[in-house]
Amino acid sequence: MGIVKENTVAEVVSKNLGSDHIFSKYKIDFCCGGGMTLEAVCKEKDIAFEVLKHEIESVNDKINGTDSLTDHDLGSLMQMAQNEYHQTINNSFELTMPLASKVADVHGDSHIEVVAINEHLKRIRAYINRTIASTLDSFFPAIDDILRLDHPRAEITMKQIETLKGAIETLSSEKRPIVDLFNKISDLSSNYTAPEDACNSYRFLYQSLQQLDNEVHKYLHFEKHILKPKALKIIA
Repeated sequence: MGIVKENTVAEVVSKNLGSDHIFSKYKIDFCCGGGMTLEAVCKEKDIAFEVLKHEIESVNDKINGTDSLTDHDLGSLMQMAQNEYHQTINNSFELTMPLASKVADVHGDSHIEVVAINEHLKRIRAYINRTIASTLDSFFPAIDDILRLDHPRAEITMKQIETLKGAIETLSSEKRPIVDLFNKISDLSSNYTAPEDACNSYRFLYQSLQQLDNEVHKYLHFEKHILKPKALKIIA
């Protein structure tokens, strides 16, 4: 897609694979804040639009043989959520949480921020667990129930519509705390910059946290701006 100032962040991420890394670099929220236009975020972050556009186009040009997520059907997107996003996030938590606990125990007296970071990470994990559980136990079954209808013109019941909308509403309410907690971790860690006296474990923790932050934001964007609109189309 041709990138213009009027595009929203969500639109750009949906059509330009790799752009999420650029937005993360400039601490631009592409999940809950995805509705902002590029013009607005450039003004807020004091970034020249042409610089941002060039970086997005450059990274997108390097990614060959890929297509837009919005071109996938709903069944493929649901599989992608489970087999790629959920698995990647769970693996990252399994790596990062013991590391955060270790660094908090060893360095908490001299760097009290790592204690707070460890507690925030535990809360994020709990929210993510609930989000994934809601997706697998409510959101996806509600979609499957409609997709299993005998033919495209089969009548969708009001109960099916209300069930799907209710599942989406539940997911939406769980996202904001996750974003807020990652913002707190970013602030406490000076945007994931380890102090000069940090040991290797300390530095690796901050690298892992930044990667996890990016992975979770990508998933929240995917669910909010790709999966949700696609699901709503089947009951439109």
